[in-house]
Amino acid sequence: MLAAVLTSGCLVLSAQPVYDDQSIAFEESLLGKWANTEDQIQATIERGEWRSYRITYTDHSTTSAFQGNLTRIGGTLLIDLTESRGADPGPYLVPVHGVYRLVLKSDTLTAAPLDYGWFTRAIKQGSIGRIAASFDDRRNAVIWSSTAELRRWLTKPPAEVFAAPMTFERVP
Repeated sequence: MLAAVLTSGCLVLSAQPVYDDQSIAFEESLLGKWANTEDQIQATIERGEWRSYRITYTDHSTTSAFQGNLTRIGGTLLIDLTESRGADPGPYLVPVHGVYRLVLKSDTLTAAPLDYGWFTRAIKQGSIGRIAASFDDRRNAVIWSSTAELRRWLTKPPAEVFAAPMTFERVP
């Protein structure tokens, strides 16, 4: 789920969250330890403050911490990831949000990030639709639309807007 956030590759990020106070969801069954043995990734998902999650991500060389908030748009479950709160990064750093579509079935969790290739093509062709997005100086695709506009757009997103999912199995 978190590999795309931590890679040095280009990402799709949002300046605004995909959730609002009325749409925050909480799924107890998401709590626990999850592993993707193929990529040697582990994620521990714990209860955070007020219907949020603390997520610790570990690959073969790095451990990172995130805060996650779930939301539903229609029948789609999404998680919005940000760097863990509590540290002041300074006035010139803006927190950004990574958006992932989740599917949870029993002890299997799949997570699909917004697809960088799709956003790259759509931004260059001017065919992104009702949201505003551009590239930052690191070539990340950044969505600048408000939460309400982003949620409206995600009610009927283009079919290819999410990348191939990563699959995690629950660790007993």
